[in-house]
Amino acid sequence: MYIGPFYLDIKELLLILTAIIVGVALYFHLEIYLFNSKALFTILILILITKGLLPAIHNEAFFILAVMAIFLTLYIPIFQVTLFYFITFLLFKLLKVV
Repeated sequence: MYIGPFYLDIKELLLILTAIIVGVALYFHLEIYLFNSKALFTILILILITKGLLPAIHNEAFFILAVMAIFLTLYIPIFQVTLFYFITFLLFKLLKVV
């Protein structure tokens, strides 16, 4: 779907919708079961920025990286999750996986 000069795929629309829902939950101080809302929102923003800067990413490896980063927020602090996300993404780009 084209919105002005931007092309948004269904993946990006669902990611934006999820970020809006998590942002509303943060604003109204609602708890998301098992997840830290601030960490989840941070990871969603990082994924949105990555998808926005590199629109050619449309494969399964990036999806697995995103899902792993989201589920790692259950167990380890957000700083370590962001390090994992960026280092893994950098390795994926160097090895031409994504």
